[in-house]
Amino acid sequence: MGETRTHRIGVHPVILAERATVGPPTPYTLLLAENIAPIPGATVIEIGTGSGILAIVAALQGAARVQIVDTNPAAIEAAVVNANLNGVADRIVPLSIGESIIPLPAGERVDLAISNPAQLPLPKTAEAHNPYYAGPDGRRMIDAVIAAAPRYLAPGGRLLMVLNSVTDFPASLERMRSVGLEPRVLEERSLELRPLFDRVWLDQLGGAARGLYSLRDGTAYETIYAVEARASKA
Repeated sequence: MGETRTHRIGVHPVILAERATVGPPTPYTLLLAENIAPIPGATVIEIGTGSGILAIVAALQGAARVQIVDTNPAAIEAAVVNANLNGVADRIVPLSIGESIIPLPAGERVDLAISNPAQLPLPKTAEAHNPYYAGPDGRRMIDAVIAAAPRYLAPGGRLLMVLNSVTDFPASLERMRSVGLEPRVLEERSLELRPLFDRVWLDQLGGAARGLYSLRDGTAYETIYAVEARASKA
C-alpha cells in the first residue's frame, strides 16, 4: 500500500494512503472537512470524492450511508482503500457516473450533499490535463452541482461546498438562492494565490477590481469559503 499520512480533522485522526494517481487533500478540502458537523444517521453523497477524506469524515461524524462519485476511477479506488484504513468502509458506497452530476436513482434524496468542485478558471488553451480546470470562468462544476442539488436533497437537507473568490463568490451565492437554497458562510480563509492560477487571465476576468482576488503588500490572495446551503423544509 505504501506510505500513509494522518490528518487531524477535529477529534478525528484520518489516515490516507499516499498515491501518485490521486492528489492529497488541498486547503480547500481541509477547510470543508473541518466544517462537517455531527450528522448521526444522515444519508450523504459526495460529488468528486478524490482521496475520500470528506466522505470518511462524514462517516466518522455519524452518517449512516455515504455515497461517493468521481470521474477518476483511481479516486474511487483510493477512497475505498482509505475508508478501510479508517474503519468506515461498510458505510461508503461508490456510485457509477450518470447523466446528472449527482447520479442518484430517481426519487432518492439525501440529507447532505458535499462537494469540493473543480473551480480553476483558465483560458481554453491552458486546460489540457489539468484536473482543476472548470471552464474559462471556473464555474462549470460549481453551477452544475448547485443546479442539480435541489432535486436530490431531502426537505431541509443541505448542500455543503467549498467555493473560492476567483470564480465570483457572490455569483455562487446568488445561484444558490435562485434554485431555492438558503446559503450561509460557515468559515472563510485567505490563501496566497498559488502558481496554478493564471493571474493574467484573472485580470482579464476583472481581477482585484472585481473581487476575484485581493492584494496585500504586492502579494495576491484568494479567499476560500465553506458554505452551507439549506433546502426548504416543505
